[in-house]
Amino acid sequence: MEYIDGYKAEQSLYTKDGKEISVLRLEVGNEEKVLDEWAMHFREQYRYLEDLDFEIHGTGRTRQEQLRDYVFPSDSIPPGPSTRVGEFCEILVADYIEFVCNYYVPRIKYRDKFNRNVPVTGSDVYGFKIGKKASSKDEAIIFEVKGTSTPKGNPKGNERLQEAIEHSSKDLSRYAETLNATKMRLYHMGKKKEAKIIERFQNKTDRPYILKYGAAAVLTEEKFITSDMINVTAEEHTGNVELIVIYTKDLKSLIDGMYRRAAVC
Repeated sequence: MEYIDGYKAEQSLYTKDGKEISVLRLEVGNEEKVLDEWAMHFREQYRYLEDLDFEIHGTGRTRQEQLRDYVFPSDSIPPGPSTRVGEFCEILVADYIEFVCNYYVPRIKYRDKFNRNVPVTGSDVYGFKIGKKASSKDEAIIFEVKGTSTPKGNPKGNERLQEAIEHSSKDLSRYAETLNATKMRLYHMGKKKEAKIIERFQNKTDRPYILKYGAAAVLTEEKFITSDMINVTAEEHTGNVELIVIYTKDLKSLIDGMYRRAAVC
């Protein structure tokens, strides 16, 4: 994924209780080849073309119409606009932990939504690392993601990160359900090898591994204010949590543009 090269690591910040906040600026260029590759990858979070073609068979709709009007969250019908911001930000973080941090990230969350405008429940983003044989060094990471694309008004950028931290503390209660649902969906998709990866992490007592937490805020540039970010605290989190802030120029235009480009296939 060439767009990943647009991530630029900046100087870390620190919360009031001394936790490091990794800061990443995403620079998005205008190269059509890179944007088209990104858009295809983005669309595949929702539908593979083979599945999309079966879906539209007999409806008279084009691929673009189906994606725009029946698959992707609406850009105007509530709660579609907020859902598309949330899902875009989650996919951005999923890409980061897969392509930069080298975790296996299941890509099934948005494929079978009953209502395109309603967010999917469960952990936002989760990834796994496993060797050739299962060992106690294997890793699972659960990320809570919050985003804001509005340059003015509330919530502030630091408030979104604080909210992600607070919600991350609740992830353990949803973790087992998320793993089970993910394994079964992968199995029914014929992805038995990937389902086995998930299965490895379903019994931490008998097959120990490292469980990590993450909280991420994805912000439009105006909401990234360093003097506010240092007011965040992670002292009440139930575990050790990795903190990330990703920000980019005009996040709303990027989101709307990516959904439009992803629908043209």
